[in-house]
Amino acid sequence: MKKLPFQVYLDSTHQDLLDQLSAKLGLSKAQTVREAIRQLAYHFSGEEDPLAQLIGGLDDPGVPSDLSTRHDEYAVEPSRVRRVAERKQRKEKKV
Repeated sequence: MKKLPFQVYLDSTHQDLLDQLSAKLGLSKAQTVREAIRQLAYHFSGEEDPLAQLIGGLDDPGVPSDLSTRHDEYAVEPSRVRRVAERKQRKEKKV
């Protein structure tokens, strides 16, 4: 992507904030400004954070209890998640 020059004048307070934020993020000042613009645009777009949709998703009883340790196996064979979940649900019904 071609980058176009853009000039902005900052007072000393905003300059200090930009310096601090750039240092904290480990980004150049230009990268920090681009990231700030991207974040503001996303914030005002009205879109919901896609990660917010995941909250509580692992509380479902159908999620295998060993998902965190065997995630690679489940990623390669998603049907395995269903089989484990079905076995888990059958055991819970028996108890």
